[in-house]
Amino acid sequence: MTLKAKKYVFEQQFALAKETIWKLISDNNRMNPYIGIFPVQFSGVQKEGTNVFYRSAQAKIAGLIPLKWQEFPFQWEENKSYIVERRYVSGPLVSYTWGIELVDSSDAFAEKTTVRVIAEYLPRNPLGIAVVLAIGIQSMKNTLAYIDDYAKAGADPRELPQKAVNAKVNFVELERLEDRLRKFPVDASYIVLLHRFLVEKSDSDVAVMEPIQIAKQWKKDSEEVLRMLLYATKSGILNLSWNLICPNCRVSKVDYSSLSQLQNQFHCDLCGINYDADFDRYVELQFSVHPSIRKAYAEVYCVGAPQITPHIKVQKIIGAGQTIVLPITSAEKALRLRVLQENNMVDILDKLPAEGHPALLEYTEEGWSHSNIARRSEISLTNSSQNDIIVALEQSDWNAETVTAAKVTAMQEFRDLFSSEVLSPGQQISIRNVTIMFTDLKGSTSLYETVGDATAYGQVNRHFEFLTHWISKNSGSVVKTIGDAVMAVFHLPEDGLRAALQIQQHVAEFNNAEKEDIMLKIGLHSGPAIAVNSNDRLDYFGRTVNVAARLQGEGVGGDLVIGRDFLEQVQANDVFAESSFMMELFHANLKGIEGQIELVRLSLDKKPEEIVDYIPLLLV
Repeated sequence: MTLKAKKYVFEQQFALAKETIWKLISDNNRMNPYIGIFPVQFSGVQKEGTNVFYRSAQAKIAGLIPLKWQEFPFQWEENKSYIVERRYVSGPLVSYTWGIELVDSSDAFAEKTTVRVIAEYLPRNPLGIAVVLAIGIQSMKNTLAYIDDYAKAGADPRELPQKAVNAKVNFVELERLEDRLRKFPVDASYIVLLHRFLVEKSDSDVAVMEPIQIAKQWKKDSEEVLRMLLYATKSGILNLSWNLICPNCRVSKVDYSSLSQLQNQFHCDLCGINYDADFDRYVELQFSVHPSIRKAYAEVYCVGAPQITPHIKVQKIIGAGQTIVLPITSAEKALRLRVLQENNMVDILDKLPAEGHPALLEYTEEGWSHSNIARRSEISLTNSSQNDIIVALEQSDWNAETVTAAKVTAMQEFRDLFSSEVLSPGQQISIRNVTIMFTDLKGSTSLYETVGDATAYGQVNRHFEFLTHWISKNSGSVVKTIGDAVMAVFHLPEDGLRAALQIQQHVAEFNNAEKEDIMLKIGLHSGPAIAVNSNDRLDYFGRTVNVAARLQGEGVGGDLVIGRDFLEQVQANDVFAESSFMMELFHANLKGIEGQIELVRLSLDKKPEEIVDYIPLLLV
């Protein structure tokens, strides 16, 4: 008996903006368990003939009825719609297509959105009809209920609806380790928030903990939340892991429990590329609850939903010989088109005039007809190749809402707590941009001659503590000491600049308190570097390090020396607003560095009438 496909549509209006509802319904790994969809096991990417790629998947309905299918990529337009197709190879269904549409139905009084849930099922046998009626239809209704529950709860974007959690938590062990955590410099309110999070949140939430997202939920400072999570890891409440992120799809491909396990190169089967580990982009730090507290596993319900790759604004399948019109409604400035797996790209540029640049792009076996195109409201895309392709319109700049290895390894707390977290011997990992500081005591040689070795050694150590305080206060860390000199690292150049100026501002206080008379020379520089294991310590090498050291050598004492190009790169206005100083431009030949370099000397002055503030004209 041949059964016919059946299409179902349910819709409901909500007093919510489209953008808000999109965040709800595009996160299928959170929504699916809430609406009664079962977890799924996915295989790697496969491809046959001219068809687009798919993933083989399997699951059991109610834990009893086995299903196997091919799941094809989601297609979507951000804040508007998405659709996904499954073709079953076994079980009571032949095929199933699921989609959601959002229609703006706002009036003069309130934002409103009509949500349509659309599904089309082709049953293989009568059991398939029963499955559709019992589970498929109910999940469609539950989707609308999911949105409704969110709206009734107050529509807080940080709190998405979730199934009731009945986790088995070892409270005795948790409370014992919380006592250990209280011995660290952690705000007590953060410990309470962490306790509730580990007890009340879903398995997925506590198995994959992203510091910046948690900080948003708690409405707390992300730096302080990150520090607390590091202390909680040291206390035994959490584990940490290093996740390798694909530069194209930006999805975690593999995770390691230690930096020493990192490999230099990785492969993404979805994008079809190999890529190198990159500390400030592709290596991300995440946390998870320790299994002694709660056993939690992040079950997978979906691997292709829009929220998994939120930088992709539109994703469409274009069949061989087909032409589609692709809307460009995203407000993001940096956009590009990319063909998945083939990785042929077209930059969409605001600066190009629309006149003289075509609104039509053609794709062939050799790639796109143009390498860039002027931005406009829509672009026609023609696939003249022999194969179906998947085209993504995506934000091309990098997501700043992750804690990268470059950031966390530049924190003093991380180096103090996890000194064993280093790369394997001989391994080199690139960092696109890091800020290196060198300091040196002026006249330290005569200090030893004047007061003797023991007294001088004590003074030098106290000055190390002074430097470490201000470096750590500005999210940096001491990499190493070299005699009486210090090498420090910062993730952001603004942090390094602020730390250097604060150090020079507070030297007088240190001298008064310690009955000393030290004077410091500081050099600061930003740029690419190589992270390595040096004597079981995470260290940095490269031109950026060399320049920073040479800049310190240009100091005269009580000053900071930087390159003029550093000022042009850094967001310095806010930092300079906190300080008053003398600014001097000069040129110098740095040993081992080719060519003469324009430098800037910043120094405090004790005569207020001679103090000058930062002059933007110097950078013109």
